[in-house]
Amino acid sequence: ELHQASEASAVGGQTAAPQVGASVDHHFVAFVEQGGDVYELDGCKAFPVNHGPSQGDLLGAVARIVKSCFMEPDPDNIHLNMMALVRS
Repeated sequence: ELHQASEASAVGGQTAAPQVGASVDHHFVAFVEQGGDVYELDGCKAFPVNHGPSQGDLLGAVARIVKSCFMEPDPDNIHLNMMALVRS
C-alpha cells in the first residue's frame, strides 16, 4: 500500500524548487554526526550548524537539540515531525 502511494506520487513529477531566499514554512532539516559533533544541515541556512559533541549518542543528542532549539522556543507549534534513518 505504501509502495503504491509512493509510485503514484512519483508519477506526478517534481515540485518546483522555491527561489533562493524565499520564505519557506515547511522544509527538511538533517542532523549528522561528523568527528564526534552533531551538525544541523538546513538548506535555509548559509552553512552547517555545529551543535557540539554527540557524546556517542547521536539520537539522544539530536532529541535534546530539537527540544531546546525547536520545541521550547515555540511550544504551541505542532508542525514538527522527526524521522530517524538507522541501521537495523
